[in-house]
Amino acid sequence: MTTIAILIGTQAGARLLAAASEREAALSAEAFLLRMPVRALPAPLWVQCADPAVSGRLTGYLNALQAEQVRERDARV
Repeated sequence: MTTIAILIGTQAGARLLAAASEREAALSAEAFLLRMPVRALPAPLWVQCADPAVSGRLTGYLNALQAEQVRERDARV
C-alpha cells in the first residue's frame, strides 16, 4: 500500500491531504482545488510519496488542473 501526502497552500493556511492510493489522492486533491476560489489559483502544492513516479504524475495532474481553471477564468474576463 502506498501512502501519499499532498500539501496545498491556501490564503487561510496549508491543507494536508493523505491517501492510500494514487487514485484516492488525485480525487481528494482535485475536489479540494475545485472548491477553492479561482482567484486563489494556482495554489502551491507539494506531493510526497515513496514512489517518485506517483509523485510526478500527481504533481503534473494537479498543476494542469489548476492551469485549466486559470485559463477558463481568464477567458471569461
